[in-house]
Amino acid sequence: MPIKKAISFMEDNLENPITLGEIAEASGLSTYYFSRLFNIFAGESPMSYLRHRRLTEAALRLENTPGYSLINLALDYGFESQEAFTRAFKRNFGIPPGKYRKERLSLHTKFRLRLTSSQLSLRQGAPKMIPEFATRQAFHVIGLTGDFSKDTADTSKDTTNTIVDLWRNLNARYDEFDPATIDRDYNYGVCLRGDGNNFTYLAAIAANSLKKVPKGMTGLKVEAGNYAVFHLTIDKATPINQQFNDAYQGIWGDWLPNSEYDFAETPDFELYGPGFDGKTGTGEIEIWIPVKKK
Repeated sequence: MPIKKAISFMEDNLENPITLGEIAEASGLSTYYFSRLFNIFAGESPMSYLRHRRLTEAALRLENTPGYSLINLALDYGFESQEAFTRAFKRNFGIPPGKYRKERLSLHTKFRLRLTSSQLSLRQGAPKMIPEFATRQAFHVIGLTGDFSKDTADTSKDTTNTIVDLWRNLNARYDEFDPATIDRDYNYGVCLRGDGNNFTYLAAIAANSLKKVPKGMTGLKVEAGNYAVFHLTIDKATPINQQFNDAYQGIWGDWLPNSEYDFAETPDFELYGPGFDGKTGTGEIEIWIPVKKK
């Protein structure tokens, strides 16, 4: 499994400088695909996992080698300075490393241990995702974008705090659109590529052209492509985040790596059509993943 290969690579290089690209290469996947897959299974980005693992190993070293200097410990685990290491250690454990050693603490409950095979398995009861295939012509959308961290998927770099807030802000600005240029029955959540740890999400409305884009919004032409299309029914019985996470685990972690297709490295998107009720947050959603034959 690609994730297991990546974890082995990271564990073998806890004291060596490695990049996200090198970790992805060890997994056998593209950086973007690997980052999406890792975050779905681990609940955090690859680099966040690596940072936490290094801090755990540093804490163990503080316990077992009391005479080892903090600056050397910082450099061993990839921190540029003792100050940067101290800040990260305190943020992770709630106490500076010097005090941690002086008071002979052992905060095992906060240690980030190596992920196991059972933790990297699909959640029991998660739906089996089986796609239909479709070729779609190019289309236009207009909406609001937000930059999000893969560690939390809800920490934005701009004034939008969550993806849900992004949709609320878009709904509040519907009257700014020229009704002749949009189709309010079809809304798109477009995931645009980022740097591997972050991504840009576009909450958008179907448009027939990009000639009239309201101020502060983004117009996007999604090029023609081949897609695997997955159907998801959102209900009230389970938290919506878990329903999406289960679906994406099934797609990225089960169907795609075991199929005869590769991710096509173009935007994937969620389509909210007439079968979805935006007021209740329930109904039918389509998840469109661009694919190409291996």
